[in-house]
Amino acid sequence: MVALDRLVDVLGSLGTHLACAPRGRDVELRGVALHDPAENTPATAGDVLLGLGTPSVAAAARLVSSTVASAVVLHGKPPLDERVVVAARKSGAAVLLVDPSVPWSQLANVTQTLVNGGTRTGDLFGLADVIAGVVGGPVTIEDQQSRVLAYSYRQEDVDPVRVQTILGRRVPEEARRALDEFGVFTHLASSDEPIFVPKLTPQLGNRLVAAVRAGRELLGSVWVEVTGPVDAARSAALVDGARTAALHLLRSRASTDLERQPNADL
Repeated sequence: MVALDRLVDVLGSLGTHLACAPRGRDVELRGVALHDPAENTPATAGDVLLGLGTPSVAAAARLVSSTVASAVVLHGKPPLDERVVVAARKSGAAVLLVDPSVPWSQLANVTQTLVNGGTRTGDLFGLADVIAGVVGGPVTIEDQQSRVLAYSYRQEDVDPVRVQTILGRRVPEEARRALDEFGVFTHLASSDEPIFVPKLTPQLGNRLVAAVRAGRELLGSVWVEVTGPVDAARSAALVDGARTAALHLLRSRASTDLERQPNADL
């Protein structure tokens, strides 16, 4: 269980805005429900209802008006359409607008972790192993500051930079400068497409790199040491792995927020 105000704070990093809250920000949330027009599975009081299948303002207004959920999450940008505001006043449901670029899967994972009080952060090391097996090369998962969060088991015959990266828990500064000059970090900041990085220095071999992103926020990156350019299927597998890594990192963030809540309240 968590207060609406806390949910808004955490989802704010995904570009979420509290558009209206007829019952205030202290409403307690106790569950998560998904709106599925095909199955008609209604939410219950205290739920956060994720408004999938609401492609128009009229559909969103109907959903908000008829629900007994305490909060409804919709894709959209402020300001909230007046028809939805009227519907919210009728039902009493708070309405959160989240950037349309944020996938529902990410929203569902973070919301469930926060509302249900879960502390499972996911096995990033296991994910690194899976990516290494599918893409075909040793993997590191790193944050925005090039600090190592996890690495795969296949690190026996890696280049010197990878060895230093794992032992020091971050990419060596000289290698980071070379990558920056090549434009890797600029690419990661703006694109979800993998980038192939050729051998830039005698100690830094080929890399295939993909951004780990939640909506528009860059959370980190996945690095695969490869022998050369890879085919489209392996690149696509890396993109899928990076998306899964984003879910792990978002869950971890939500869990950390729960751990810090008592201190913040005090």
